[in-house]
Amino acid sequence: MATKKTARAAGKKTAVAKKSAKKSAARTIGYTTSNVFPEHSIKEVWAAAVEAKHLKKHFVDDMRGEFGKDLKPVGWYWKAWDWLTITPRVFKKHEQIVWDATGMDGKSKITVTFDFLVKEDKTIFRISEAGYAADDLKSAFMMCEGWTEFHCGVKAYLMDGLVLNK
Repeated sequence: MATKKTARAAGKKTAVAKKSAKKSAARTIGYTTSNVFPEHSIKEVWAAAVEAKHLKKHFVDDMRGEFGKDLKPVGWYWKAWDWLTITPRVFKKHEQIVWDATGMDGKSKITVTFDFLVKEDKTIFRISEAGYAADDLKSAFMMCEGWTEFHCGVKAYLMDGLVLNK
């Protein structure tokens, strides 16, 4: 009898371990990077971060379309990486843009969110990404680094007209 109880207990532990492994495999991670723009209005930060006439000066080599309430696709182009098509699913002017992207692993569905807000008379621009597989820290950190560079580029462009990526 003791052998059957031990076997049952071991079986239960194995089943629990398998369930835990499945749960952790399904978990996802995300991050938020942000920058504060104390000297610029939300409209100025929005324009520098979203509008083609500004993005083509400091971020992309070319751009097709503009973000708008019609939620039409927008294309960003870099000579080194080719075109990226962004199809927004949320657009709130001077407030938020949300779109879905495919992760660097080619499988993960990533949600990208640009948030613009004013707090204590300072404009805050946040970029969040969510949906990375829990074990895909490398991709999440690489994209976080890229969006942090984007924030720095927007700030340098607004503050001093500097273009960091050219």
